[in-house]
Amino acid sequence: MNKTGKIILIIIIILAIGLIGYVSTLSPQGGEKEIVKIGVIMPLTGGQANLGQSAKNAVLLAQEKLGKTKFNYQVIFEDDALDQKLTSNAANKLINLDKVNALISFTSGSGNVITPLATDNKVIHICVASDPNIAKGDYNFLHWTTPAEEDRVWIEEAIKRGIKKVATIQFNQQGQYALLDDLKKQIQGKDIEIVDSQFANTGNRDFRAMIEKAKSKNPEAIFIGFFSPELEVFAKQYKELGVNIPLTTIESFEYTEQPELFEGRWYVQSAQAADEFSQNFQTKFNDNPKLGSPFVFDAFNLIVSAFEKADEVNNEKAMKELSQIKDFPSAVGKIFVGDEGIVWSQAVVREIRDGKPVTIK
Repeated sequence: MNKTGKIILIIIIILAIGLIGYVSTLSPQGGEKEIVKIGVIMPLTGGQANLGQSAKNAVLLAQEKLGKTKFNYQVIFEDDALDQKLTSNAANKLINLDKVNALISFTSGSGNVITPLATDNKVIHICVASDPNIAKGDYNFLHWTTPAEEDRVWIEEAIKRGIKKVATIQFNQQGQYALLDDLKKQIQGKDIEIVDSQFANTGNRDFRAMIEKAKSKNPEAIFIGFFSPELEVFAKQYKELGVNIPLTTIESFEYTEQPELFEGRWYVQSAQAADEFSQNFQTKFNDNPKLGSPFVFDAFNLIVSAFEKADEVNNEKAMKELSQIKDFPSAVGKIFVGDEGIVWSQAVVREIRDGKPVTIK
């Protein structure tokens, strides 16, 4: 072989070795794990930024505690400030540009925007919210204590406290509608009635007329359903008007950073965070986990479990594995995925005592 032929042969060998090395980085057997991309859409700014930041920390905690896995799990955070236009932009970016395998979202408004996108693109979607419509389609799942469970516990507690007439004032929002619709069904045949129902839009800063109307119906409790900052505005106007009818809710009292506004008020809350999760969160971030954080922690772990069981980075196979998860040890106790893609957990009764939420039942 002449000198030119030897040089060509050496070049071919070098290129072949380089190609083999490159291919090995793409293969799980080559030493580098395949990557599962998880997009997380949270309100990292705006009125509920405290919840969104806490939820983000829950994902970081879950990622840190993964242990040995078959795949690497990359997380991409996006902020939607609970603005549905921003939710749509974030979801499209994560699906079409980042090519995520799964999405985690927060609240019913955001979840309803993402559901059809997840279905069309065959991307797993777990939403921490209460509207069951979000779970429509094979790829969509809902992880939150269901409206039916929360309403059941609220009705049981209201009856024990002798409440027979209640007025409701809530947001025009899918999750609030889901709660109220189920509440109306469950009180049928029971000694309790809704004497007035009113709805307010986000951005409303004057609730006085609504409060006076509800008061005129002589209810024994007024059930509210708001986020911050409307929640605090409502509470202050309620106090200014001198209304002494007890306030109650499902969840809303934990949306606020001013719980002292609701001192002594009882309410129903989604499943309580397990002690181990709360302690780990406190140790890591020097803060208590906010509403929804344990469910977001679970959502990440449920996605990981599904892909690990699927044994390959395949969205369809992982979706089928996720659908079959039972008795999953989670941050809110044992949970399971129901037939309609809804993750089931148990509600609790809480009360604001000394400015802090306390579980009483």
